[in-house]
Amino acid sequence: MKNRKKILILALSMIAVFAAAITFAYFTDQSDEVKNTFTMGNVEIDLDEAKISEASTPNGTAWTVPDPEDRIKANSYSGIYPGAELPKDPTVHNTGTNPAYVRVKVTFTKHAELLAAIPDPKTILGTLGGGWSYVGVSGSTYEFRFATVLPAGGSTNALFSKVTIPASLDSEEMASISGFEIKIIAEAIQSQGFANVTEAFAAYDAP
Repeated sequence: MKNRKKILILALSMIAVFAAAITFAYFTDQSDEVKNTFTMGNVEIDLDEAKISEASTPNGTAWTVPDPEDRIKANSYSGIYPGAELPKDPTVHNTGTNPAYVRVKVTFTKHAELLAAIPDPKTILGTLGGGWSYVGVSGSTYEFRFATVLPAGGSTNALFSKVTIPASLDSEEMASISGFEIKIIAEAIQSQGFANVTEAFAAYDAP
C-alpha cells in the first residue's frame, strides 16, 4: 500500500502542474480493488473584435460599430487622417474547461516609421480596459496581461476600445505610416498551480 500511495501522489502532482481538471471515480469490488480515473481538462481561448462600418461624411470617413455582438477576427480601415478614432476592441474568451491566465501581444508593422512619427506607438491604443496592464516591449511587439483568472466560459474586458491617430501628425508622417497593421495574438495557460499571472507566464516562457 505504501508504494501505491506514492505513485498516486506523484500522478496527482504531475496533473496539477501540467494543466488538468481532475475528477475521481472510485469503484470497489469484492476483492477491495480501487480504480482511479483521471479526466484531463483543457485550455482553449478565442480572440475577436466588433465588426466596424465605414461611412463618408462631409468631414471625412467615420467608423462606427453597428452591433457590438457582431464579432469578427479582423477589421480594415481606409481613409484615415490625423485625429481619426478607429473603433477596435480585442477581447479574449475562455472557451475551454480550465480557468486560465491570459496575455496579449500586439505587434506593429512599419514600427520604425511609427517610432519616428509617434515616440511611443502603444499610446495610440489609448486607455487599457479593466484588468489589463502593460508588461513591456520586445522589438515591435508590446505585451499586455490580464491580471485575474479568466474562468471557463468567461471573457476579458476589451484590451482597448479604439485606436487614435495623433492629430499632430503632418502629411509626410501620415504617408510614412500608411498601410501599417496592428497584429494581435492572445495566449493562455492554466491558472491551477500558479500563484499569479507573472508566475504562470514565467513557466509558459521557460525553455
